[in-house]
Amino acid sequence: MTPIIGAHVSASGGLWTAVERGQDLGAEAIQIFGSAPQTWRPTNHTPAAYARFKQDREAAGLKAVWLHCSYLPNLAHDDDEMWEKSIECVTNALTVAHNAGADGVVLHTGSHKGKGIEAVVSRVAAAIDRIFENAPGDCRLALENAAGQGGTIGKTWNELGQISKAVQSPRLAVCMDTCHAFAAGYRISEEDGLRVTLEELDNELGIERLAVLHANDSLMEFGSTRDRHQNIGDGYIGSEGFKVILANAHIEHLPLLLEVPGIDGKSGPDAENVRRLKALRDEV
Repeated sequence: MTPIIGAHVSASGGLWTAVERGQDLGAEAIQIFGSAPQTWRPTNHTPAAYARFKQDREAAGLKAVWLHCSYLPNLAHDDDEMWEKSIECVTNALTVAHNAGADGVVLHTGSHKGKGIEAVVSRVAAAIDRIFENAPGDCRLALENAAGQGGTIGKTWNELGQISKAVQSPRLAVCMDTCHAFAAGYRISEEDGLRVTLEELDNELGIERLAVLHANDSLMEFGSTRDRHQNIGDGYIGSEGFKVILANAHIEHLPLLLEVPGIDGKSGPDAENVRRLKALRDEV
């Protein structure tokens, strides 16, 4: 098997429009927002929109589709109203994913606001249990690792592992963002470093929970704890680092979804970054 190379694309104008945008980039998989990423208001997609999306996806031969949840939810929020809004938002995202026939939803878990993960594990787990109870189907919810700025949850696999142990649902998964891992102090650009990283993930969560990767180079140096994405090969992970990642047996069957700034620095994932990652895949 070979890793699947994909990209985050816009679904502006209708869910199905994302399929053509992905094809234009040469992507084999796509990630989309199911609703506006900076608002609480859900987008009410019609049955016809879901049907067209699934039809176009099948015709395009896309191997994976993931949704990215809004950036607003915080499943550790200590304000009950905001906590309930967060649960509702993530539940809606999983519902959209189910209706669209997607693989799952990637989520930034939230922030413990300096209290430490132990203080919020039970609240996060209770939120996820509620979400799974209310969201139809069996789409997976992939918690994304964090670069480590502030009190963001998921700088270490142990933090996400504590949540996983408290939830104990097969629907709970993990998304590894390469930039975030590198910034958090995981030396994934080197073979031994990636092996140790994945061994820790396996020990804390189980490697089977690793469902998807965000393929992003890092603008900042190793261990910076700063979440600054860079185009493939232009950052501190570099082309050689991505060859290490693409060659790993635990990753060879997974989708790698680009969330890079684009060659022009502002348009997001583009055909050139897809081409670069495919070329590196061909070299390993």
